[in-house]
Amino acid sequence: MAEFMLCRVEDTFQVTGRGLIIAPPFPVDQYRFGANQRIRVVSTDGHSFECDAFFQIPHQSPPAKVLGFFCALMGVAKDDVPIGSELWLLGHTEAEIRLG
Repeated sequence: MAEFMLCRVEDTFQVTGRGLIIAPPFPVDQYRFGANQRIRVVSTDGHSFECDAFFQIPHQSPPAKVLGFFCALMGVAKDDVPIGSELWLLGHTEAEIRLG
């Protein structure tokens, strides 16, 4: 199955009704995502698990200087994704997701 590492987690934010939001965001001029994706999280201790992720461009006021996709992990707690964990996108190659 195709997969590639999206990022190392820099921060997380638990948002009621939205899930666990992962930072950094992914700039829209560099990435293209379908809304729902499958992700593997590999934590800093080597533990890994798969979960559903929802990619969305948030509506902000004032607008962000750099428009980006935010990634929300469904059914995942903040303690499950320590800073430095890796996010792997499953079922896609990097060429399918990254622009340019």
